[in-house]
Parts: sequence; structure tokens; C-alpha cells
Amino acid sequence: MQRITKIGMVALTLLAIMMLACAPRSEPAPVPAAKDSAPTQSAKPGWEQEWERTLVAARKEGQLNFYSGYNAEFRQAMAEAMATKYSIKMESVTGSTEDVVARVLSESRSRVDYADVQTFSTTSAPLLQSGGVFQPLEKSLILPEVVDPKNWYRGQLTWLDPDEKKMIAWRESATPSIVINTDLVKPEEMSSWDRVLDPKWKGKILMQDPTASGAGQRIMTWLIYAIKNRDFVNAFVKQEPEIQRGDRLLVEWVARGRFPILIGGNNSQVYQFMQARSPLKYAIPTEGAYTTLGDGCVAILKNSPHPNAAKVFINFFLSKEGQTITTRKMGNQSLRVDVPTDHMDPAVVRQPGTKYFSAVDKGYLEKEPELKKEVTEIFNAYLKK
Repeated sequence: MQRITKIGMVALTLLAIMMLACAPRSEPAPVPAAKDSAPTQSAKPGWEQEWERTLVAARKEGQLNFYSGYNAEFRQAMAEAMATKYSIKMESVTGSTEDVVARVLSESRSRVDYADVQTFSTTSAPLLQSGGVFQPLEKSLILPEVVDPKNWYRGQLTWLDPDEKKMIAWRESATPSIVINTDLVKPEEMSSWDRVLDPKWKGKILMQDPTASGAGQRIMTWLIYAIKNRDFVNAFVKQEPEIQRGDRLLVEWVARGRFPILIGGNNSQVYQFMQARSPLKYAIPTEGAYTTLGDGCVAILKNSPHPNAAKVFINFFLSKEGQTITTRKMGNQSLRVDVPTDHMDPAVVRQPGTKYFSAVDKGYLEKEPELKKEVTEIFNAYLKK
């Protein structure tokens, strides 16, 4: 009996061992991973992180000093945008293009670091470049919509100095050279440059001084270089044009009928008078028109006292929103191809099929100093009579 009990116990032990062997194995519970003590990296792209850092720093600076000859309507609109969007107060130092350039150069020589951003003309660019007043700009362009080439005319940003990339252009407008008072002149009467030589207009043409940098001089250089020739300019002088300076004054005289024709009118001033329903109209000669950057250039000063605010401004200014504000207040076509032009006179909008002599024509730019000298000599001789 005792033997049977021992056998039974052995059998039960073997049975238990077999059952354990056949039972499904349970996996050990996973050990929780140790939490990474380092913060996870932001999923934001690099440009966005840089933009946010710049905004924070710009708001601490709180101010931007803007040097420009642009009109009061533009300055007010841009100042409101900078204050509303970025909490940056924009202070403007204004005057004629020549006065602003002279001030910047003088401050640079005196080591007075007050200006952050400056607008200027293509004719002033060589002087400012030689003065070494600007800083490289390319790395300050942060927003993707600003650096994306497909947003710009010719599929690229327009640098005045492609090697250094300190000076950038924001506009390139078709430039009708002739403005008429439609109460006194029919558009077809100015359909060609040859019509300007009609004896009936002798003594009745008002002109921006071609002996100084500006639209009057630029038109005459283009007439010699590509549109006509030197003989045409000599013949034009015999029409005894009235030579004056003062952008607004010249446009006002034509708007009031004191002169029927203006050559070299300031587009921004013409636009303002047109908005006020003055009887002004652009006449485009069949020989074509030229495009100009004019005073549509911008740069950041080398020793900008508010460098982050300057970066914010330049990116906003070159954005679609900033350029829309600018073109609506200035009346010039942006180099951005996505900015509306419906508010502009079609004559100053680049039109498909129209012949344009380009403002960035390399041959013209190389000969421009010589052409200016030639034009100045012709008109100085006329003015001395």
C-alpha cells in the first residue's frame, strides 16, 4: 500500500512537470524606456525658427529708422503695417533722393549710425556703393516667398551688384516718357517721337532737367542709345523745351494746362494727379518704351542700429503684402509677378507684345556715364544761349 502511494506521488509529479512544459510561455513585461532628458527638437523648418528669433529680437529693438524720398502716403501705410504686425515703430527721414543720399554718406563719414534701411535710385547706386555704406543683404532675406525665384520678374531677384548682393531692386516699371494734358493734346498727336518735333509744339514742352540725374536725363540717354540717336536729341533741343526741376511742380503745371506736354515726369506724382482726376495721360510712342528701376532700390545700412528690425522690414517690404501696399501708394509696378496691377494706369504696366528697352541692359549700364555726359553737354549748350 505504501509502495502504491509512492508510485502515485511520482506519477503526479511527472504529470505536473509535463503540464508545465506544455503550458504557453508568457513574455516578460516590457521595461519602460527611460525618458529622454533632452527636449524634443522643433518640427518647424529652419527659416521659420530664424524668423521667430528675428521677430523676438526686433520687438525688443522696437524701432526702425527709414531713409527715403518716397511719398508720405507710402510712409504712413508702411509705418502702420510695421506697428500693427510687428510692434515696430518706423521713423522716417525724408527729402529728395539726392538729399537723402548726401545725408547717408555724410553720416557714414562721421560714423553716425542712425539709418537702418535706405531706398535710392539706380543713378545714386554707384556713389553709395563706392561709399561702402551697405551690408550684404542676401542672408537677411528669410521668408520663402521673398527668395523664391518664381515670384519675381525674369525668374530671379534683381541685384544691382550681383557679386556683392548688397543692393536689391523691388520695381521695374514701364516708363512712358511723355505725359500730356488731354484737354490740349490728343494721344495720337504723340504717337511717335517724331511727332514731338512738330513745329506747333515749339516752346510748349516742359521737361525735367536733363543736366541732372533723373527722368529727364534718363530719357535722353535712352533716345541716344537705342530709341533714336544723337541727331534726334539735337533736333529736339531746337524745340526750345522749358527746362525745370521739381517733380511735383512739373506735373502740376501740365495738369493745370500751363504746358500741354511733359517729358520726364515723376511717375508717382503723375499717378497722384491722375487719382485726383486731372486731365493727364501717358503717351507711348510706337518706337517703344523703356523700363526703369528708378528709385526702386533698397538696402540695409552696414552699421544699422536696429539690425533685426531692419531684417523684418526688408522681408515684409519684399513680400506680396508689402509690395501690394507699396505699388498702391507709389503707382509703380513691382518686380514681383504676383502683385496686382489693376489699380495702375496700363501705360506703366509691362505689357506683352510691347517693345521695352530694359533698365538692366548691360550694354546701356556700361555706357550710361558716357551717355549722361553727352546729354549734359548738349543741354548745357542750349541753356547758355
